[in-house]
Amino acid sequence: MSRSTQPQAGTAKVHGTQLYYETAGSGHPLVLIHGGYMDRRMWNDQFYAFAKHYWVIRYDIRGFGKSELPPVAYADRQDLYDLLNYLGVEKTYLLGLSLGGVIAIDFTLEHPDMVDALILVGTPVSGFPVELLYTEEQLEQQRSRGVAFEKAIQERNRPAMVDALMQDPTLVPSPKYPAARERVRTNLSEYSFAWVLDPAPRQNLEPPAYERLTEIQVPTLIAMGAEDDSRLFKDADKLERDIVRASRATIAETHHMPNMEKPQEFNALILDFLGKL
Repeated sequence: MSRSTQPQAGTAKVHGTQLYYETAGSGHPLVLIHGGYMDRRMWNDQFYAFAKHYWVIRYDIRGFGKSELPPVAYADRQDLYDLLNYLGVEKTYLLGLSLGGVIAIDFTLEHPDMVDALILVGTPVSGFPVELLYTEEQLEQQRSRGVAFEKAIQERNRPAMVDALMQDPTLVPSPKYPAARERVRTNLSEYSFAWVLDPAPRQNLEPPAYERLTEIQVPTLIAMGAEDDSRLFKDADKLERDIVRASRATIAETHHMPNMEKPQEFNALILDFLGKL
């Protein structure tokens, strides 16, 4: 597929569905992979800023935004592979936040020759044993934290699901960032929540990333919001310890979405990392 420096949008046929994507800029490919419950729009503060330097690709993961979730087995890493093939991308930088970071890690493990650099923001490590992440007391706290959301799922009450997520202490931007917080609420309010209400069977990487991180050989930046969930710091420790070319950065006074809370600082961090490759 020919590349254009002008913003482009389209859909790519992948197994059982079509992924909506947008591209902008020119140069080395850089793929932005959004977090769970959000969609490509969470990168609005990065998309055009990064397009001044790179050919930027952002897309809606299957089941989010404009990408539908049909009842067929799928793997997010395979969807990404099919999208890149459709766009003619042979090698790329990957930037993923949370769920997007999980996909980026799994893709890198399965297709190491296609990734030049990896940026992981607030990313959990798939396969991390629960007993190493939480004490029994912390696990009970996590269960309590999710009660309202689980109740809303059982009732298929989407507004209540949005309210529950917005009340989470670290998942969404803090009240210090009202514009970012409102953008997140709007995004959530437009989401179908198909991922939890009508899930399709996901095919996880086996063995999981937890056992394979030492295989990752590309330069990797591990970025964290300083006020993100405590368990994600254990994930970050594991990533930093096992990935040989890893570096780490923390963005002060941010929760789980530092790219939306402090976009200028976040963008400078990413561009500095990529600019030194």
